[in-house]
Amino acid sequence: MARIKIAYHTDRIIILGDLHANWEALLLLQQVERHPLAVFCLGDTVGYGPAPKRCLDAMRATTKYVIGGWHDKALLDFENPTGLNDLLGETWAQTRAALPTADLDYLAALPTALTIELNGTRFHLTRLPPDDQTTETESLITMPTARLQEYFGQLEAEIILVGGPHIPSMRQLGEKLIVCPGSLGQPRYGIPEPTFAVWRNGKLQIHHLHYQPLATARKLAMLPLSAETNSHLQAIIMKGYAPD
Repeated sequence: MARIKIAYHTDRIIILGDLHANWEALLLLQQVERHPLAVFCLGDTVGYGPAPKRCLDAMRATTKYVIGGWHDKALLDFENPTGLNDLLGETWAQTRAALPTADLDYLAALPTALTIELNGTRFHLTRLPPDDQTTETESLITMPTARLQEYFGQLEAEIILVGGPHIPSMRQLGEKLIVCPGSLGQPRYGIPEPTFAVWRNGKLQIHHLHYQPLATARKLAMLPLSAETNSHLQAIIMKGYAPD
């Protein structure tokens, strides 16, 4: 039998965040970016989307470096949607019902931050605080430098990777590079193309995936959610922004 030699790009790291149970986006990323040195996941693997179990299983099988986001950690103790808006209440209930207790325990136990050193570069994985209130209007693009310094100035890492905002962006803070790769599963920057980041040869770039969101939107339509919630989620997937 012939042996197949896989050529690994030893310094290529894939950075993704906010997958939100979008299997089509994750599958396309895995097809496009094969055999990296490492994959960094910046949280919110589940929540909102139609395929939490499938996405979580795939991430656990392929990704060593994972932090937890607000959606990931809220599910274990979530019992009653009272006090939540309909979108969160319905989608959290649906996600919780789709995952066994072992998966809920895994998500709840994920660290909120990680510092990793690979090939001589130190990366810090975290969420943009406060994670439960982060919106596209609170992205790195518009955040004052003083607040960036407050959040990230004391971290001992050259590259700071943040999840939370669904808008890809980069900011320089002294010698630190702060990067949000955007959202792989629910982009909200006005274009429905998933984004992620790649570290290679000492440089970091944000990449876009060209995919058809209709398959994910159709899966959302099959979930037992209210018409309003379903319409809202489908609009985000199809348009790349949250409708008013």
